[in-house]
Amino acid sequence: MSDHIDNTDKIIFAEVARWLAAVRRRPGLVAHGCCHYCDEALAPALLFCNVDCRDDYEKEQAAMIRAGRAG
Repeated sequence: MSDHIDNTDKIIFAEVARWLAAVRRRPGLVAHGCCHYCDEALAPALLFCNVDCRDDYEKEQAAMIRAGRAG
């Protein structure tokens, strides 16, 4: 029985490693002096002007991925 469990563990760990690698390859946001959600002017190192803009951006991106329009 432990052979089946060991094999299943290997499969699960391989899948997790594959998904983590895919996420790490995905390009991240680059700070460009404006909020990525509302375009408000920001300090050069910031991505969003506040938590609400960050959360709204993430929700919008998740919805686009669910709709098949990753971007």
